[in-house]
Amino acid sequence: MSKTTIFYSAIIVAVVAIAISVYYIMPGYNHLLVTHDAAAAHPTHALLFGVIAVIGIVGALIYRPRATAR
Repeated sequence: MSKTTIFYSAIIVAVVAIAISVYYIMPGYNHLLVTHDAAAAHPTHALLFGVIAVIGIVGALIYRPRATAR
């Protein structure tokens, strides 16, 4: 895998994780993968996906393409 592929993959992971984190923090929707009260807010799930988003952002920063010398 090239650095560019890892960079864009990390960005996609971060954006998707942020969207899922927002989905789990909003009450009133039937959330997937929960064992109790699917319509309540689930801050632990939101926190988990927030951490995954931060990992994706850090990965994108580490593998970002460098500018070429002129």
